[in-house]
Amino acid sequence: MSNPALIEVVDDDADIRRMLQLVLEARGFKVRTHDGAHAYLAAEPLTERRVMLLDVRMPKMTGVELQALMLKTGDRIPVIFMSGESLPHETLAAQQSNAVTFLWKPFRTEALLNAVSHGLAMYDQLSK
Repeated sequence: MSNPALIEVVDDDADIRRMLQLVLEARGFKVRTHDGAHAYLAAEPLTERRVMLLDVRMPKMTGVELQALMLKTGDRIPVIFMSGESLPHETLAAQQSNAVTFLWKPFRTEALLNAVSHGLAMYDQLSK
């Protein structure tokens, strides 16, 4: 990849962030990790080609709440929701949010890479 896409990883679990970073960087992506919604919101805004892996259940602000805020403020990055445990209403809200997809942890690397590829295609469509 000459100009690798950026994957924003937002998850309160340090082990998940580390694992995703290792897997994605090994596939040639750039990765920026955030330990929660507020950390993402405080990070420097970027405009490069990117997609977000977003945990549904996090303290202080859920992934669904973060995505809604992002849409409200014009941050149209495609979101891939992921969760290891979610209540039915959280899962439903994530699935109805126009996200790229919903991945249940633990997920296979192939499913992750397919979701990222689909999310980047969505990014390209939005950028036209």
